[in-house]
Amino acid sequence: MTPDVPPASYQERFLSADEANSYATREYGANSYASAIWTLQQPVLEQYLLQARQQHPAGCHLDFACGTGRITKLAEEIFSSVDAVDISANMVEWARKTCLHAHFFVGNLLVTSSLCPGPYTSMTSFRLLLNLDPALRIPLLQQLRARLHPEGVLILNMHGNRHSLRQPAILWKRWRHQESLPVELMLNAMSQGETISCLEAAGFRVEHRQGIGVLPPTLYRWPLRFLWAALDRWLSQVPFLQSFCIDLMFVCKKGRTPL
Repeated sequence: MTPDVPPASYQERFLSADEANSYATREYGANSYASAIWTLQQPVLEQYLLQARQQHPAGCHLDFACGTGRITKLAEEIFSSVDAVDISANMVEWARKTCLHAHFFVGNLLVTSSLCPGPYTSMTSFRLLLNLDPALRIPLLQQLRARLHPEGVLILNMHGNRHSLRQPAILWKRWRHQESLPVELMLNAMSQGETISCLEAAGFRVEHRQGIGVLPPTLYRWPLRFLWAALDRWLSQVPFLQSFCIDLMFVCKKGRTPL
């Protein structure tokens, strides 16, 4: 069985125009699983962002690893000042098409220490932590922590819970492709505990966790996908299923200073 590391550098995968276009038009296509889950994520994230604005009405928000601007666009509707950064210029170009007043930057926080210095009263980082090179997770989170206001909030997700119904399909695909794993298959998984440990090691304190999406992505490729989405919305609200959701959203504040 292959270890939980990306088959290629996830940080560099979307540098090309083709990969950025595929992400925008296929991964988040009209009938995709990712788009369906976003409809469940969006109202939850919106409430967290509204709470952050209420605490700091004049604060500035940072959308880190903004990709094609899905989260940035939502943040624009809530905050008067929004910065967004991504390592891929092609992804940022997609984001510029839909976002109205965010300030966009292209670069790597681990390389350019002066990039987006903050402090930011709120931050988001979605669909990054899981597929990031494990050796870079804590250093990158520490860079975000350094840019966060003392009373600010970081909201991020981990979209591949090891203890979810996604995991059997992941194990099967790993076995099927054990000789040669296609680069487009991102088969990583993290548990809730692993994610929290990573955040705490970087100096964050998890204040709240919200699980989203219980049903396996395979169901969304079948007919009646809208029925599955409605059922998923209901299942995501069942308390004892929270730890088994595929997508886990974490609301974090600064904790102890990392060693």
